[in-house]
Amino acid sequence: MSTPEIAYLIPGVGLADEELARRERIANELTTGSVTVVETTAPGPSSIESGIEEAWAGVSAAQTGYEIREEFDAIVIGCFGDPGLRALREVVDIPVVGPAQATFYTAAQVADRFAWLTILDSTKPMSHEQATEYGLPERCVSVRTVDAPVESIDHESDTLVDRMVKVGREAVEEDGAEALFPGCMSLSFAQRHDEIRSRVGVPFLDPAGIALEQAASWARHGIAQSRRTYPEAPFEKLDGLLGTQAPPADD
Repeated sequence: MSTPEIAYLIPGVGLADEELARRERIANELTTGSVTVVETTAPGPSSIESGIEEAWAGVSAAQTGYEIREEFDAIVIGCFGDPGLRALREVVDIPVVGPAQATFYTAAQVADRFAWLTILDSTKPMSHEQATEYGLPERCVSVRTVDAPVESIDHESDTLVDRMVKVGREAVEEDGAEALFPGCMSLSFAQRHDEIRSRVGVPFLDPAGIALEQAASWARHGIAQSRRTYPEAPFEKLDGLLGTQAPPADD
């Protein structure tokens, strides 16, 4: 496989066409030797800042991922909550990458202790739950809030960058974090990581770049989710969800 084609699947409907185009351009600038296409799901929430929105987004992601599975070599879920990660891995054979999972394990390789900058106080419980789910609660020393609702994030805002730097320094100096990452793909697509890294003095990871590069690498090397861990979905029970019956048995 010379040029993997990656679907960056945004589980929601809140982004304007201009922002979708901007993210697709940035995604292709972040990776080498692959092509990324931004896909959206519908119906879905305008943003994901609660458990119910995450659940809704996960269902839509699974439906859309199944529909486009033959058009791409890998899928990246375009939300740091990784909504629908297990479901998607059950319904497609191509690799599926969750940016939170990929970033967590990268952070654990470059630092003993790391911190997560989430968007709102209301998303902190979900963040702690993810850290536990991925088996790294002791390595994630803190989840701090930058007070930035998804739909109000301005990618050109120096004020938001200053806030991320301030909160990041607190995580480093008070919590002992040795690496940081933004817990939101809208923060990631602000693409101010180099500036923040230089101001806080520790690695500031880019979930978008990490997830996209991992997806491309997995596709090139034939790596995908294990059917022992992610058994194939019972398609005969999912006609109302996926619009398909069970695949025909081999003759």
